[in-house]
Amino acid sequence: MKPRVVVIFAVFVLAVVAGAVWFLQSQGPAPISENATPAPAPAAPLIVDTGTVPGTPEPRHAPGPRPANNPPAPPPRELTAWERKIDEVLTSGNGETETAQLLINLLPTMPPEGQAEAAQHITNLILDKDYGRVMPMLRNPALAQEVQDVLVTDLMNREDPVKLPALLEVAKIPNHPYHEEAMTDLQIFLDQDNGTNWSKWDGAVREYLRKQAAEEAAANVPEPAPVPRK
Repeated sequence: MKPRVVVIFAVFVLAVVAGAVWFLQSQGPAPISENATPAPAPAAPLIVDTGTVPGTPEPRHAPGPRPANNPPAPPPRELTAWERKIDEVLTSGNGETETAQLLINLLPTMPPEGQAEAAQHITNLILDKDYGRVMPMLRNPALAQEVQDVLVTDLMNREDPVKLPALLEVAKIPNHPYHEEAMTDLQIFLDQDNGTNWSKWDGAVREYLRKQAAEEAAANVPEPAPVPRK
């Protein structure tokens, strides 16, 4: 082939290649097909919730205290002589009044704490109609203070026909530990102050109780039945 022909052929090939490159660049990037399947996203790592922060050991609970060995129960306390006496009287099977009288008879043989406990039982057992059995104890100023406290506390919860005459008896004893309190209670109940005029106090108590009984009797009278109309 002649050199001139070769040069012409080479120029022609270069022109064809340049035209093809220009054509491809002018068309832009090839469109993505709608039917193309997108590449799957990478799967997230599986995390198992163990309740603890990764890399930290689980806390260990301190063991609870060991149950202490129960100490043996102490032996029952032996009853004193006066406690045994009170128990024997209370379990003797006698009636309330007889049991109270047995305890009254035992009272002088007991220490103060025994007398106070016996007095509690006596005041619980004795009825208003039998309160005269307690009066020798109540009038005794030498009786232990704790016994007098029991007797006077019980007396203030009794009905007026028992309470007021008993308070008057205590008020008449100047060295009685409840002398002043008995005088004050009489003044409040009877609304008068008769000093040491005991006969006047006696009359005031009887009159107060008489009026009270009359009022109670009137309150308990049934109303007359209505007369039917003719």
